[in-house]
Amino acid sequence: MKHLRKTLALLLAAMMAFSVFAAAAFGAAAASASRVSKDTSFIALNDPVEAFSRLGTFGVEFAAPDSTAFPEEFITVNKNHIQGLARYGEYTIIDVNSDPDNHPNGWVMVYSSTKLLGYWEMEGAGSHVGGIGIAGDYLIVPADNGKFLYDLSPLKSGEMPTGVPLAVYAHNGIGSGSTALTYVEYQGQPALLCGDYSYNFGIITLPPQQGDSIIRLTTDTSGIEPCEFDEPDNYTEMDWGVNNEALVSDVDGNAWMFILASRLTLPGVVADLIGESGMDYEDAASLYKVEIQGSTAVVTGPHAAKQLESYDSYLFALGSHFRFAASVQVLDADNFAIIDSPSLPGNLFLDAVEAKGIAKTVMNLIRPNALPVNGFVTRQVGSAEPASFANIESRNPLNWLYQVLLWFLRIVKLDVVLGYFGVSL
Repeated sequence: MKHLRKTLALLLAAMMAFSVFAAAAFGAAAASASRVSKDTSFIALNDPVEAFSRLGTFGVEFAAPDSTAFPEEFITVNKNHIQGLARYGEYTIIDVNSDPDNHPNGWVMVYSSTKLLGYWEMEGAGSHVGGIGIAGDYLIVPADNGKFLYDLSPLKSGEMPTGVPLAVYAHNGIGSGSTALTYVEYQGQPALLCGDYSYNFGIITLPPQQGDSIIRLTTDTSGIEPCEFDEPDNYTEMDWGVNNEALVSDVDGNAWMFILASRLTLPGVVADLIGESGMDYEDAASLYKVEIQGSTAVVTGPHAAKQLESYDSYLFALGSHFRFAASVQVLDADNFAIIDSPSLPGNLFLDAVEAKGIAKTVMNLIRPNALPVNGFVTRQVGSAEPASFANIESRNPLNWLYQVLLWFLRIVKLDVVLGYFGVSL
């Protein structure tokens, strides 16, 4: 009996020790899982490098919501165009410049998968806005007069966001041209990391409050290696140039930056004739790790890089989409999509030039009045199937015609031919 009691006591002690250990282990696992964010709209990637390896290199069309409701008073030549584009669930968010002669501030617009739902003016922002970032329910929009942080959560119940910023931050050395956003752990607490493609980073503490400042981080870029898609010092439009960036996080709390670059193949006159990006099909994405160590952002990479071919769905919207607007949407823990758009919202290009006297209805047969939402998506793990809303990896049937024309122009050396007539590309 004495031995039985002793055995039971040892067994009970072992069970208690195991319970304590299990609770501690579960707590640590839970802390690790929730360390980056408790925002249920935010998704961290298990392994960004592995997911990148499954990224399809030919573009797909995700959506083309109707844009006939786009306000015509916003339409101008060269002053009003998309600066940023990102996805929040099934919603597409864009921001557009305004013509300072008519509107003092930029605008944010929200599209469903089928139509333009609404928009708001960024009061006090200034007329020029930049590339946007989304992390969880937060949207950040850089503008002339600061970075505006908005809450997108009303969209979950089908309502438009209020358009009133949660906070407005001074840029504090982080570029106004574009700003990416993700969750990280900072000083033991969830926080927002914002950054630009020049590797300037800052921390936004949570919850956001008016009057707060972005905490600027120092950056250690000694771990960055040369990449074939780097922008050269003496940049020309024929070189690879960085256009946009995006930030995501992994489950261990590290941030990862996508650098989205493009280059032209036919500049100047040809580009002016057929659209800003000319006849260019060359986009590229590279992936860099960003570790927050104290007050320093340590950047290494690229850990992966790929050249990509965009999907062109409209005759007068050719070429690199990263030049216009691009970002990254995490679809689930194993998959993401790079989102881009090849054109102005609505039919602005055609409307702004008054369709050169051709009836708008005829032009809309060539290019419907919609916001094309295109991009690239990862394949399912162990499968050739796309991860999400794109059913097939596809290319526009007319792409072969564009490529033949491009080949012809290169062979005959169009710049030389036009040079005889005093025309320079």
